[in-house]
Amino acid sequence: MYVLKALLDILSKDRLYLSVHPEKLEFKACVVETALLIPHEDVVRSKVDLVARDIEVSGCVKYPVLVDARSFVVLDGHHRLEALKEVGIHFAPVFFVDYAREYVDVYPFRKEIYVDKVSVLRKALEERRVFPPKTTRHILTGVSVLPNFTKLEELENPARCRKPVVAPGVYCCD
Repeated sequence: MYVLKALLDILSKDRLYLSVHPEKLEFKACVVETALLIPHEDVVRSKVDLVARDIEVSGCVKYPVLVDARSFVVLDGHHRLEALKEVGIHFAPVFFVDYAREYVDVYPFRKEIYVDKVSVLRKALEERRVFPPKTTRHILTGVSVLPNFTKLEELENPARCRKPVVAPGVYCCD
């Protein structure tokens, strides 16, 4: 629970976007307004361009972006998120997890930069800065994020297919 304590220390309780009900979002695949998502890593521009072309050609996003249900910090999928913004889509498919729980682990991709859950949260929420690209690797134990092939039409108008849950800009299926 040290992650939850750190999160509360970093932000005042009233600034935690969904601190009251993370269990309503945990393990849900939703569509979320991109402006609500907070990155913790930078991206490689050439990879964003490649992913954007793939999204435009296929007409869908294969995998959702992995996001913490309490803080809306992006854990995995920064390139997908930026690619969606680049092609003019203002919503992203998201799979929510509870970063304070033990089934989520983070490991460094870069030996020269120390990372743990608290440093990821501090970088994104307190410093409002990002690590270099491919600094962290998040591993889920006992949870699989499956491809959901979210169509661009659904991302262009998520209210048509889904209903708002918990907050404006977050659309989930039952």
